[in-house]
Amino acid sequence: MKRSLAALCLTALCAAPAQAEVRLTLPDDLVLLGSAQGHAQGQSVTLPDGVNQLLLQYDGVEESRSSSESDRHYRSRPQVLRFEASNTSLQLTGLPDERGDKARFAEHPVLTLHDGAGQPVNLVQDELVVSGLQIGVDWSGKLADYNRGTGKAAWAATGVVSATAPADTLEAELQRLFLGADPALKRRFIGWAANQL
Repeated sequence: MKRSLAALCLTALCAAPAQAEVRLTLPDDLVLLGSAQGHAQGQSVTLPDGVNQLLLQYDGVEESRSSSESDRHYRSRPQVLRFEASNTSLQLTGLPDERGDKARFAEHPVLTLHDGAGQPVNLVQDELVVSGLQIGVDWSGKLADYNRGTGKAAWAATGVVSATAPADTLEAELQRLFLGADPALKRRFIGWAANQL
């Protein structure tokens, strides 16, 4: 019975359509500090379709003509970006390439977002105010704090903040799965859940 159930689940997973995704390529001068969802690999970020949010920081380098020790770094304050896209490749643009422009851009960064066809994508950008030294900062926590506020790029501004199913449905599904598990799996789950609190 368990084998046939496992085979049925595997067949259903294989037959399900592949989930579409959004792939964002970041320029070298942008550093990804955090993402509300998705995952990054190098300068490429893979995100689910729909509304997405990123926390980025501009880190432009003006290379010295004499030595790398004299290079100048221009860092912006962290920027929260919120946008909506589906099944496309995106590119952030608007970064300076001239020497003098890097300092101005770090003070007032304005980014633009384009899809694979070169069409602009609506982008909401806001500055995340962080005081003090920025070493060892929990950027995910800072992004979560920002989303609890009223920033213009906050998740709450989109109106689609929570899960896709009502809490009653999720609770019923969790109960069904828990009651159907063997005792060893129940113990492992309880141990895991206790550590998440």
